Amino acid sequence: MPLGIWVGMNNYGMPCFFGCVLLREENLRSFSWALKAFLGFMNGKAPQTILTDQNMCLKEAITMDMPTTKHALCIWMIVAKFPSWFNAVLGERYNEWKGEFYRLYNLESIEDFELGWRDMVNSFGLHTNRHIVNLYGLRSLWALPFLRSHFFAGMTAIGQSKSINAFIQRFLSAQTRLAHFVEQLFYQPNETEKIVTWKSDFSIFLALKVAVAVDFKDQAGEQQTMQQNLQNICLKTGAPMESHAASILTPFAFSKLQEQLVLAAHYASFQMEDGFLVRHHTKAEGGRKVYWVLREGIISCSCHQFEFSGILCRHALRVLSTGNCFQIPDRYLPIRWRRISTPGKLLQCGPSDHAERIQLLQSMVSTLVTESAKSKERLDMATEQVSIILSRVREQPVSLQSTREISSFHRNL
Repeated sequence: MPLGIWVGMNNYGMPCFFGCVLLREENLRSFSWALKAFLGFMNGKAPQTILTDQNMCLKEAITMDMPTTKHALCIWMIVAKFPSWFNAVLGERYNEWKGEFYRLYNLESIEDFELGWRDMVNSFGLHTNRHIVNLYGLRSLWALPFLRSHFFAGMTAIGQSKSINAFIQRFLSAQTRLAHFVEQLFYQPNETEKIVTWKSDFSIFLALKVAVAVDFKDQAGEQQTMQQNLQNICLKTGAPMESHAASILTPFAFSKLQEQLVLAAHYASFQMEDGFLVRHHTKAEGGRKVYWVLREGIISCSCHQFEFSGILCRHALRVLSTGNCFQIPDRYLPIRWRRISTPGKLLQCGPSDHAERIQLLQSMVSTLVTESAKSKERLDMATEQVSIILSRVREQPVSLQSTREISSFHRNL
């Protein structure tokens, strides 16, 4: 019986468990049902992007049931099959070929990828290899040149995929019995969580009623690690943009941005008629094109790193620095990578920020559950206070205008 597990990444760069599904069959009907059950569990909100193993029925189901979701294939799952696919075929040239594959995978330009792939096939004599033919046919689902304009939060990185795989292996192996798997996965101290089970004629779906980021057994250690990371943040450039970002982003996101800030110092920017050309100070040619609309606070780079990861690239940061910008524009410090906001932040949001306010509230509730589960005293206090707040919320009248705004919000999810 195939087992599917939904795992994501939280704003601290840690794996998040959302749910799992056990199917009797791997067909379109089963996958479609599983996706619909997951959407129901997530209150109808489809993920922005989804990474899966290679399965045509699953691909079709995602297209049908999550039409707004960008679907891609997990590169780690592809690379894991390489030894069985190419070791015997390539022999001593296997490692050489793999290095060339990684180079092509990481390219920015689709044109460069197409030319490089053709040269690679010719060089290694792989014209008729069925795996190469299949990979090329699906290139828009796994090769980074085709994916960089979509947000993946860094989950396309092989290292991140291995981290998620290690997370899953903490409670699952080939020898794990189903009953033990469920017990390990849904370990519930103080019975604060309930397991919701949907049954149909062909499959079973198991999920947590409250989407806690990680299982309780590891939350205390991870929370401690988060606090240590917050305390150990070290500024490296002395730039105002760096200290500004450090006060807003999580340590995980800040470390990624800090890498780019450090590298930005090694780049030169040249103003052009329609933007800036940014390249390494040792290079006389090439570079990236950066467009900056100062009045609107919009900046974009031809490398598409912000669109892909939510972190500004060294090229854009170099242009901002050259333009005497001492704070990173707010829109380039996305909520996705921020620390948990305070209630004051929620109250400052305008009526048009309904989606943002819900995201902030969900983050706060998730943190509340995590912190409350650490002791019986905390849990009792949180339960009592939440009960009071819930009663007060239900007493608040709901205007017709608010109902329309909420309905519009849910239609746009």
